[in-house]
Amino acid sequence: MLNRTRVVNKSRGVRLIAAGLILIITVVLTDIRVRPMIQKAGAYQCRVIATRIIDQVVYGEVEEYSYSELVLLSYDDGGSIISIESNMVNINRLKSRVTQEINTHISTIENTEVKIPIGTISGINLLYGRGAAIPVKLTPRGYCVVNLVSKFTSAGINQTLHQITLTVQAEVTAIIPGYTSSVLVETEFIVAQTVIVGYVPDSYTHIILGESIKNGL
Repeated sequence: MLNRTRVVNKSRGVRLIAAGLILIITVVLTDIRVRPMIQKAGAYQCRVIATRIIDQVVYGEVEEYSYSELVLLSYDDGGSIISIESNMVNINRLKSRVTQEINTHISTIENTEVKIPIGTISGINLLYGRGAAIPVKLTPRGYCVVNLVSKFTSAGINQTLHQITLTVQAEVTAIIPGYTSSVLVETEFIVAQTVIVGYVPDSYTHIILGESIKNGL
């Protein structure tokens, strides 16, 4: 009788161990399948959020500045350009405000919920996007780097298009329970532009902003 009890207990223990192993394997395989989808969904959501914030901030700030408020062109008596100078006070103010506003908005984003359909998790193409959705909460966090770039490009005979563009690079990370997913958002905006009539000497094209200058002449 005692031996029989031992056999039953041993058999039960083996079944419990087997069940535990099956459960662990199932969880691991599920995690392997689900993790990339959650990370992809988190990265996509972060990109959408970051792009919306950048657009709102930049368009709200750059409308306050015209070309003449950022760049000063000086001519001689014959109408030829003798200097192209930047208004560093306004340029630095614009750069600082855009950077600060974007970083502030990103840092104060509330938790966002992403829903992933079970059909998508299954990996079966016919079931993609179908079935009950599993909610996943993510917290976007990140920072941005802002630069102003001066570009000179030919606009025709004896004409030069001068553009001041603002570039934004924002790295945003989705913090998800058990996961993290990062995305780099890069955008460029034309802040101001004008067509300069006459020859623009190369010696003047590099002094406008002092960094990231692209001379297309």
